[in-house]
Amino acid sequence: MAPALSQPLNPTASAEKKVSRARRLVYFGHMPGEGTGSPIIVYRHLLRLASQGWDVQIVPEWGQDTAVCTRNGWPALTLSHRKPWWPPFDPNNALSRNLRAWLWAGEIRSLMDTPPDAVLTYLSAFSDTLSLAAVGFARRYRLPLATIHHDDVRCFAKNPEDGSRAHKRYEWILRNSRKALFASPALAACYRLKQETVTVLPPIPEGWNSPATWQPIRAAATRIYYAGAIWPAQFALLARISRALDAAGARLVVLSKETPELRAFLDAESMEWVKPFASNREALNHLAHRASGLVVSYADAVGEMPWIESSFPSKFIEYSHLGLPCAIVSPAESAIGRWAAQESYPDFFLPCQMEALTHWAESLKSAEGWKASAAPLAAHARGMFNPDAIQRQLEEILLN
Repeated sequence: MAPALSQPLNPTASAEKKVSRARRLVYFGHMPGEGTGSPIIVYRHLLRLASQGWDVQIVPEWGQDTAVCTRNGWPALTLSHRKPWWPPFDPNNALSRNLRAWLWAGEIRSLMDTPPDAVLTYLSAFSDTLSLAAVGFARRYRLPLATIHHDDVRCFAKNPEDGSRAHKRYEWILRNSRKALFASPALAACYRLKQETVTVLPPIPEGWNSPATWQPIRAAATRIYYAGAIWPAQFALLARISRALDAAGARLVVLSKETPELRAFLDAESMEWVKPFASNREALNHLAHRASGLVVSYADAVGEMPWIESSFPSKFIEYSHLGLPCAIVSPAESAIGRWAAQESYPDFFLPCQMEALTHWAESLKSAEGWKASAAPLAAHARGMFNPDAIQRQLEEILLN
């Protein structure tokens, strides 16, 4: 059985003590940096580790901009695609995979002045080559490897055959990690791993020190925001959500990158649109000051967006720090639907429960109702979604 997302964060004192010398970490994977998705999650972890005295080195994907490394003083070490005397590389062949990973390990070690104490990788749903290299490095030099994993690769593969091959490679990477760090219990359950290697580590949020407070303007103009990427499969449910909010005298506001499909949808439904902000903090500031509430929604069924069955939305964790009410509208079988049931989250609605969503929006028009709706998520911000606690959990894993 996979661990629960709400498992207690119980870091030991070892992660909190100042180490006697600078610890050294090498990270393999997609270049961390500002923006959206997992790269910013990794970036937050690395920034916090560096602030705690860790020396960080990066082995990035080929061809990526390494300005973030220069800005933070993190050496960027680039692997060769192939040297003339190296045999061809087939990541789906065990012998070829092991040999290339071993060769890459030697190359990276030759670029380092001193060996690291730990290895970290992010196993992307779209590329696993650098994570294969991380396994080779950790195995060759007997170093602890922690692998962060957020999405089921099979949900993004071109076809089932490609998905099956990729899944086998990913399982090999995770089996060769001292700790496999999953965004949800459902994602962990996709793999056959030893239970002692599995940890659920929520995506670390930015955090926000000035949560919203009740203001009469929130009742006078009840604006409920959906913020983030929108897939075509979400349009039908978003339209019903908009109508349910309209019935309560509220308005759905969409903060998302404009596409021709989204523009046509917004025009048809007469929704308000806000252009995405240049930085995450600007977006959070806008929501904290302008939103009456938030909504996290997907599609009517998991089959329309298969990854939601195991992918936990990092934006929901981000929202928890804003102090705003937040409704979840998602199938019960989704990762966030299971979490809501486990935690008895009061503002979870199935896609068929639009009348209940209307009542929720109506409740936000009073100070008492607004505060009652905001309180449960704010409590999670202080608990399982606390960025300091999430970081301590990762650091404890790297130190041990």
